[in-house]
Amino acid sequence: MALELIQIIEDDPQHAQLLDYTLRQARYRTNVTDQGVTGLADIKRLHPALILLDVMLPGMDGYEVCRRVREDRETNTIPIIMVSALGSEEHRLNGFKLGIDDYIGKPFSPREVLARVKAVLQRASPPVIPKESYVRGDLVLEGSRFSVSFRGIRVELTAPEWTILRQLAESPGSSVPREVLVSALWGEDGLIHEHELERIIQGLRQKFESGQDRIYAIPVVPEIGFRLSRLTPPHRPSSEG
Repeated sequence: MALELIQIIEDDPQHAQLLDYTLRQARYRTNVTDQGVTGLADIKRLHPALILLDVMLPGMDGYEVCRRVREDRETNTIPIIMVSALGSEEHRLNGFKLGIDDYIGKPFSPREVLARVKAVLQRASPPVIPKESYVRGDLVLEGSRFSVSFRGIRVELTAPEWTILRQLAESPGSSVPREVLVSALWGEDGLIHEHELERIIQGLRQKFESGQDRIYAIPVVPEIGFRLSRLTPPHRPSSEG
């Protein structure tokens, strides 16, 4: 039985009612609003499993809602499916550049909406990660806690960050292709998630490259991918005194 909460932001009453009915029949929970501002507030309050987002909304349009969702660390991993009558290639690309996961044109088939919702939710499911620790040099990745320890300092990670860091740690100093990283998280559907990879890498950088005690960096390798690079030598106790 599906219990995921789907946030619907749609100002057309007929479309909103159809989306709501379709999802509830499939045993999803729903929350419906007809404005971007109230929809954004509901997203922050309810943290839904997925967002169905119209583009042409009163006040704040769907593009701005998407932008704000992706800029907020508490909501930036929530999958977004845009549902809009603006079905040109330019409008679709604008949505994907902002970080949407899928795009459905109007008029839509309820069966298509349901199939796409199920597919996006499945792709967004956390990867299966072994609970045992993974050690590479002075890095200890703890699968049971989604954290990494080095120099006695523990850094809490999300499940996707843990997976990507392990992939990079398996080839220290060497380039890891983008396709390898996206495949580790999303398998065959990884191609459409490259924008999500960038956000995960950025999250890792913020946790590893901040502060004066920087140890690792994750630079871009042009036309290839990323690598994990050591910035400072391992800490050794002073022999003086």
